[in-house]
Amino acid sequence: MRWFSILPIVLVAVAAPVRGASPGDIVISEIMQNPEAVSDTYGEWIELYNATGAAIDIDGWTVGDGASESHVVSNGGPRAVPAGGFLVLGRNDDPAVNGGYECDYAYAGITLSNAADRVVIREGSATIDSVAYDDGGTFPDPAGASMECVDPASDNNVGANWAECVVTAYGAGDYGTPGAPNDPWGAPSGPPSIAGTQHEPAYPGSADTVVVSCQVGDDESVAQVCLYYRVGAGIAQLAVMSAATGTWYEGLVPPAPDGSSVRYYVCATDGSGGASYDPAGAPAETYGYVVEDQLPTVIINEILAQPLGDANGDGLIEAYEDEFIELYNAGASPVDLSGWTLSDDDSPTDRFAFPPGTAIPAFGFLTLFGGGTPQGFTGPVFTDDGRIGNGLSNTGDGVELRREGELIDQHTFGTEGSHGESMIRLPDGYGDWTRPSLEDFDWDYSPQATNGGAVTWTTGKSWGAIKRLFGGSIE
Repeated sequence: MRWFSILPIVLVAVAAPVRGASPGDIVISEIMQNPEAVSDTYGEWIELYNATGAAIDIDGWTVGDGASESHVVSNGGPRAVPAGGFLVLGRNDDPAVNGGYECDYAYAGITLSNAADRVVIREGSATIDSVAYDDGGTFPDPAGASMECVDPASDNNVGANWAECVVTAYGAGDYGTPGAPNDPWGAPSGPPSIAGTQHEPAYPGSADTVVVSCQVGDDESVAQVCLYYRVGAGIAQLAVMSAATGTWYEGLVPPAPDGSSVRYYVCATDGSGGASYDPAGAPAETYGYVVEDQLPTVIINEILAQPLGDANGDGLIEAYEDEFIELYNAGASPVDLSGWTLSDDDSPTDRFAFPPGTAIPAFGFLTLFGGGTPQGFTGPVFTDDGRIGNGLSNTGDGVELRREGELIDQHTFGTEGSHGESMIRLPDGYGDWTRPSLEDFDWDYSPQATNGGAVTWTTGKSWGAIKRLFGGSIE
């Protein structure tokens, strides 16, 4: 007797590829018209993308270019572009000679111009997609790299919607993503961006609740924004920041005792788990302030970013050397500035340090010029090494006064620095920032001299030095 093993027969229904596509169902998503690793004869290819949810059979379709060259796809059976997937048409289907890519179907009779040309795919007489590139006019003009459509939903006959592949290399070394998502499509979403972190009031006293705000953006969506802060050597605290206006978020730091140092940083996360910190080096690097119920006295009082005259009085007009920053001492006693630094805010390694014994007199001025040989001034005047920091930008910069690394005072300006005149406090000391021309003054700058109506130091006003503190991790 023989025993037979009877196995179950399972029938699987397989959906047949769709025929009768509409324009835009299949799109030309990538073109390699100018390979360098191999000759054009072997290495040219065209990638198609199926933008629908069903496989589409292109057997019998026509592929052509702008020179009346064409090829009818003759696969001997269905040649489907998978749903949401890719199919690569190439001049040669042997990876050993075509530059190392996997060709799904090899065509003949079509040569892609390295200058301007057109790629067309048709089903019968219906044009399903067409791309006319233009030798670098609006489209990329790569060599040794493909052109990639940056977004499958965009108009792929617009040059601005294409980019040269510069990230992913294949096979023999040319750049491209044949049969795979293009670099712009598949690039992971970056973490959130954080900008404009600040606190108000800028100069808090012991009775002030401080509002920390920042602007947060993300390619996807912002999941959470958190404020971490520490008062003195205390335990780090966490406050979830709430959405304010637009993309701004706010968090609160409770009042802290007079004289205490408060350090803080911000962390933002997105739906993909990406996280960003501000400052970028947090928690080792933080922002911060010192709570002070009494005003410190040395203030940034005048800034000239675009000198149009001989501001330093040495007989020469020089763009960087005549730039200056003026300090004002609003107090009744001299202040020792030995070791203090003054610079623009984007030159952390190029700050001017005041030498030992430097003092700014009571109710007096001190001026730092970019360079030259200042003449005709009384009181302390100094020169940097030819420019202040890396030079004060006329169209926007920031100036920082630091003591032992801590930020004592700062002023950030924009295009108001480009008018050929100083930015001044009026009155001297704690007045608002303005410009001489806006006050009908008949001068453009006034180093080592009053801006008008000096204000003396007083007690009882809430002020706290804005500081970035570069030590003491908050963890």
